[in-house]
Amino acid sequence: MKRSLQVLGAVLVGWGVLAGSSWAAGPAATNLTTPAAASKQALIDTGAPGGWFGYWGFDIYTEQTVGARFTVPVDSDFKLSRIGIWLMNNSDVDQAKIKLTLQTDALDEGGGESLPSGHKLEHWTAPVATFGWTPVQQFFSSEKTPRLKAGHSYWVVAESKAKALKNAVWVTAAEGLLFTSTTYQGAWQTGGEGAALTLLVDAKPVAPK
Repeated sequence: MKRSLQVLGAVLVGWGVLAGSSWAAGPAATNLTTPAAASKQALIDTGAPGGWFGYWGFDIYTEQTVGARFTVPVDSDFKLSRIGIWLMNNSDVDQAKIKLTLQTDALDEGGGESLPSGHKLEHWTAPVATFGWTPVQQFFSSEKTPRLKAGHSYWVVAESKAKALKNAVWVTAAEGLLFTSTTYQGAWQTGGEGAALTLLVDAKPVAPK
């Protein structure tokens, strides 16, 4: 698509916009999800996409992997139930597959800064469930239900082998900030707060012993 911006580079300050982004002033977003069960708790819910700039987000393709961080409340451990993100598609004919992983934070693995550690607690693979710039919310249900420790941060990471202009796009929320990072030439860039990627993480609290 001609409106797609496939740009590589460092984090752009000001509006919190990362390089490798796509924009769309398209139709209403589509929600593919069902309501969460009452026993689940949203550890993070950035809300639906939209806002003044329309729909835009970060390209997930061979040249860029995208990660968003969330932190577990300090009062309890949780077991992961599902992850939801909003996606749109730079193609009208191809449905590129994305690989989504839940990773620990590098600071918990001996690293020097908050980034995806590479230690994967669970992973999923699925094609983007839309064509063009009509965002849909896709859910990734947990089978392993990994334990998320109270007060610790985790990363949701999206990557793909799709080529530019045939790739999925992780759409930003209508408002809010979130700690995120993208890769450049295969290496994670220093993370920071910017425009929030759409992210919902449902989990069940672990009963104290």
